[in-house]
Amino acid sequence: MIEQNKHIYIICGSGGVGKTTTAAALGLSLAGGGKKVLVLTIDPARRLATALGLTSLSDDPQLIKTDFSGASCGELWAMRLNTKRTFDRLVDKYASSRETRDRIFHNKLYQHLSKMLAGTQEYMAMEKLYEIDKQAVYDVIVVDTPPMQNAVDFLAAPLKMMNVINNSLLHLLIKPAMSLGKTGFKLLGKGSRPILKIFDRITGFAFMQDLSEMLIAFQDLLTGFESRAVEVDALLQRESSAFILVGTTGQSSVDEMKKFFAQLTERGYHLKSVIVNRVYEGEVLSQYKMKQVKAVLSDLGGAPAARILVDNYRRFIPLIKNDAAQIAVLREGVAPRRVISIPLFYTDVHDLEGLSKISQFFHFDSTADNSQNEKV
Repeated sequence: MIEQNKHIYIICGSGGVGKTTTAAALGLSLAGGGKKVLVLTIDPARRLATALGLTSLSDDPQLIKTDFSGASCGELWAMRLNTKRTFDRLVDKYASSRETRDRIFHNKLYQHLSKMLAGTQEYMAMEKLYEIDKQAVYDVIVVDTPPMQNAVDFLAAPLKMMNVINNSLLHLLIKPAMSLGKTGFKLLGKGSRPILKIFDRITGFAFMQDLSEMLIAFQDLLTGFESRAVEVDALLQRESSAFILVGTTGQSSVDEMKKFFAQLTERGYHLKSVIVNRVYEGEVLSQYKMKQVKAVLSDLGGAPAARILVDNYRRFIPLIKNDAAQIAVLREGVAPRRVISIPLFYTDVHDLEGLSKISQFFHFDSTADNSQNEKV
């Protein structure tokens, strides 16, 4: 069961488990129930666009054409994170002056920063989420996170990026100047040149000079970045924010979901649902009942076909039993009341019709009391 009174849903899980499709189906289902929903994907691949039947998505929210009817139906919007555009807006917001902003924008290293610093993409995703939340345009925001081996890869990305900046070699060299404020940075611009020339001779490039200029310009931004990371973390821990784990019944996926659960528990986030995709479902018949079925089919004049059908069913029995056992493990150890199983579809989901079929398996609880919700 999925709680319907949430404002933000963070869809997380490892790669290849149908996470993006699940995010799109959840967004469609909530929009069909009257919500104005935005699905934000961080994954640079075009999975979300494909699931929505589109050729591409941009950094600007795009209204998805649906066949909703009735006054109570909402809207479905979708967008894909553009890391550099989001970073540029962040610089524009926190830079102390137009001169500082332009100096950062024209810095060669900054132009490649999104590719150089670990966690930049995830940090900008956090910033985009915060920005959209503050705009108060959408009733619900569904965030499709990138594939990851650890849930904390996404959640700890802002801190990781800040550590890369703060612990860089040059940052250690200029740390004394930082304590002097802007005056110290101005002195650094002149006093560090002999040191930077040595680095330039070693590397053969003006790399250190570019890095120095970028970090000096970044002095105005670092405090803003750090405070925003704290605010975003608080946003994700609100009662109106919920995490949904997505996986399959494969042993590696089940193990990863259990690990994700432990990591989310440790960090104090709210896990509201576990969605298990591609589940083999069916009734496991006894040998006696299978003989009865085979006899009935044979009496109808289809003995060869009956034998093939029964043999095929027997091959599916171990798969059905395995999936039922794995779901039982998840119910017992992760989310007793909130495991949703989605059966295996034998065709790819690449349009709204397919998403609608998936969304039929979501069961929403609009009366849940937050005080009784499971917190992980």
